[in-house]
Amino acid sequence: MIKRFDLFLLKTYIGPLLITFIIGDFILLMQFFWAYVDELVGKGLEWYIIGELMFYAAITFVPMSLPIGVLLASLISFGNMGERYELVALKASGISLNRILLPLAFVSIILCPLSIYFSNTILPKSNMKFQAIFSDIRQQKLAFNLTEGVYYDGLEGYIIKVDKKEKDDRTLNGVFVYDHTNKNGNNFVTMAKKGTMNISPDGGTLVLTLFDGFNYDDSYEKEKKDKQPFRRIAFQKEEMRFDLAQFELDRSDNDMRKSNYRNFNLPELAFAIDSLHTYIKEKETIISNKAPERFYNLSLIDSSLLKKDTLRNSLTLPLLDNFSEQKQQAIMAAALDHARNAKSSTTYTTNNLNYRKSILRQHEVEYHKRFALAFACIALFFIGAPLGAIIRKGGLGFPLVLAVVIFIIYYIILTYGQKSAAKGQMDPFWGLWLANLIIMPFGIFLTKKATSDSPLFDPVSWLKLFKLK
Repeated sequence: MIKRFDLFLLKTYIGPLLITFIIGDFILLMQFFWAYVDELVGKGLEWYIIGELMFYAAITFVPMSLPIGVLLASLISFGNMGERYELVALKASGISLNRILLPLAFVSIILCPLSIYFSNTILPKSNMKFQAIFSDIRQQKLAFNLTEGVYYDGLEGYIIKVDKKEKDDRTLNGVFVYDHTNKNGNNFVTMAKKGTMNISPDGGTLVLTLFDGFNYDDSYEKEKKDKQPFRRIAFQKEEMRFDLAQFELDRSDNDMRKSNYRNFNLPELAFAIDSLHTYIKEKETIISNKAPERFYNLSLIDSSLLKKDTLRNSLTLPLLDNFSEQKQQAIMAAALDHARNAKSSTTYTTNNLNYRKSILRQHEVEYHKRFALAFACIALFFIGAPLGAIIRKGGLGFPLVLAVVIFIIYYIILTYGQKSAAKGQMDPFWGLWLANLIIMPFGIFLTKKATSDSPLFDPVSWLKLFKLK
């Protein structure tokens, strides 16, 4: 039965949990943004494209930011209650720390299946959309931007150079346009003293209006070189149009990325893992049975029908001396060809198997990662809650620093296990659950210390222990 102090504890915990969860997701999002900022800026992307990318990226970080929120919220909540002596009051009324932890632990336990459900339903779809948008942005060209004194080659088939741009960013001085559209080199050049640059109302065309210049044309066919003279055409005004469609973001189809294992739900991952296991076992069986078949002709010889000492009486050593030089060369060539074929076949089969095994490990890592991150909500709660009760410091100061240090340690262990499992140096199960298995004993230890009111972080107690005072 829920009591009044249970509601008080839930109210104290839920608020910081929501806030710290959002903060953790925002920090991970900013980490991603700064890591790839060079690939996002300068491409003339609309604000809603960036917003869409950030939205789906934030969703993909939810399974990681949820344990951060639980750790930080439990530290802050119990630190605040300890600092305001609310824990002391609850204990004085006969309520043990284990009973105080119970409703909040129940919330963390509920978050575990919710995280698994999220990873199974929402995460694959978000991953698919995020990968599609991010891939399209990375392949997008930089936005059209002329820089003074720099040859700009962003327009397909043209190179443009401007000596000077006025403050209005439209008026140009000393314009050079090199036309490469006929694929024969710099054989059509336009030079102008001045020019203006405008974008059409629909944004699809660049209009370059040039004044007081020349067109230089030395294009010719090789066989008619002597008959086609160099041409120079003067003009007072000339207008050139360039298609800017190549700078528009080309959105790819999300269905193209359905085969990516990160976009699978849990049943699809399990099915793929089972299929890969079956494929690898079948291939290994075929390889083990195929090797003896290469020498099947030897099994056709019945040694019981051979007379004793037949080979000893009819052959001399080395064996090749029993054949003519021409036959020796043929025998050696056939043996080398057989060895090369065997090596090539073995190498191809081995590489194919190793590739399939690496794909299998990736699927298994992704499968266990979704469960391990969900269980981390429970493991990190039993780190943060007793620590907050022991240190009795609330707010976002010391608890925040302590939570960051703890999570960095957890993340380092998780990353090490994940990479080791992906490389085949560790079983995927143990690699992804290693961080939880290391963290949980510390959680049990801290819970026992907090329950017994042990002065774990009291320097005076440590000085007494080592007889330094």
